[in-house]
Amino acid sequence: MSRVSLEAKSFEQRVRHFSKGMRQKLGISVAIIKDAPAILLDEPTAGLDPKAAAEFLEILRELKDEGKAILMSTHDIFRAKEIADRVGIMKEGKLVVERTKGEIEYEDLVRIYLNYMREEV
Repeated sequence: MSRVSLEAKSFEQRVRHFSKGMRQKLGISVAIIKDAPAILLDEPTAGLDPKAAAEFLEILRELKDEGKAILMSTHDIFRAKEIADRVGIMKEGKLVVERTKGEIEYEDLVRIYLNYMREEV
């Protein structure tokens, strides 16, 4: 829990009293404790302030550098582009495009997303 920057006082608190950011950090700490080879995240930065979101993404980078596989669903395409090795865009439950970090490095991901949302599936 220290690794993910949860304060020592939180070690004695009930989870129901945790903020959204603290709960996200707790989830990552459980994955770290279990030494999970893969981590699945659903909207991990939703509801986090910019500082907490940046800290959370730094933890994900560290885990990625340790060889952990991370699958994250998010509406935050800016953070997805920043951290992902591969980005997929889904429409109506179907994967409509998948690009590598290199392929989107100089692309406008918002434009790509909006173009696919306008097309028929």
